[in-house]
Amino acid sequence: MKLIILFFILIMFAGCIIPKSSEETPADLEIRYSYGACKAEWGRTNIFLYSNGSGIYESGSGPLDGLGKFEKQEFNKKINLNESELRELLEKIDQSGFYSLAENYADLGIHDGSCSFISVTKNNITKMVSIANMKPPNAYSKVADLIYSTMEK
Repeated sequence: MKLIILFFILIMFAGCIIPKSSEETPADLEIRYSYGACKAEWGRTNIFLYSNGSGIYESGSGPLDGLGKFEKQEFNKKINLNESELRELLEKIDQSGFYSLAENYADLGIHDGSCSFISVTKNNITKMVSIANMKPPNAYSKVADLIYSTMEK
C-alpha cells in the first residue's frame, strides 16, 4: 500500500520535474548581428544563427556579389551550435532587457561612422534594434557580447 501511495505522489510531482515543451527552441528562431562601417563596402561582420543551430560568421568588405558574399572576404565560418548552447543563448537574450529597447539609436550629426544591428525572430515576432554612430544601451551591448562570445567559442 505504501508503494502505491508513493507511486501516486511521484506521478503528481512529475510535472514539476519533466521539462515543458515550451522550453524547446522556437522553430522560426533567427538571430542576426551585424556590425562595422555604416557603408558596408568599407567592412562589416555578420553573424546569422538559425533554429537548428546552424549559421554563418563572416567578415569582409567591398560590394556584395549576386550571392550576398563580400568582394573581399576576410573570413567565412560555418557555425553549428547544439540545442543546449542555442537555448542558453536565447535565455540570456530573453533576460537581457533587449526586447524593451527602442528600434533605433543614432547620432544624426555623424556621417559614415560605425553601425550595427541585432534582430531576434521567434514565435512569428521580430525585434530589431539598430545603432548608428553612438554608444549603445547596456542591454544591446550585453546581447551583442553574448552573440559574439558564442561564436568565438
